[in-house]
Amino acid sequence: MLPQDFSIEYLQESENKELLKKLILQIQKDADLVGVEFELNEESSSIELVNYLQYFLSNLIQNNFSTYANLLYRIDISEKQLIKLQDMEISILVKNIAILLLKKEWQKVWFKSRIQ
Repeated sequence: MLPQDFSIEYLQESENKELLKKLILQIQKDADLVGVEFELNEESSSIELVNYLQYFLSNLIQNNFSTYANLLYRIDISEKQLIKLQDMEISILVKNIAILLLKKEWQKVWFKSRIQ
């Protein structure tokens, strides 16, 4: 069952390595579609994924904001969710956006795994 309250802790507790691998591949696919490379080995741990994703998002925000915005649009993170995060310190903002991104990508992977 898809978790109701997805969190980084949930991802770290997840025992299903195949779903984690698919999650990394899904993020790479969506990043590629907006013209940026998400360079993380698909065999990485959940902790490595979270750390790299935060670094990746922070870098995009600071150096290529239009690509960052396109990525969030591509992944389908709602404007309402993003508005709630405004006026936050950059490190807290990045962590919260990483959670939103992981949650949305996890939903895609989870639903795809159910129809296959």
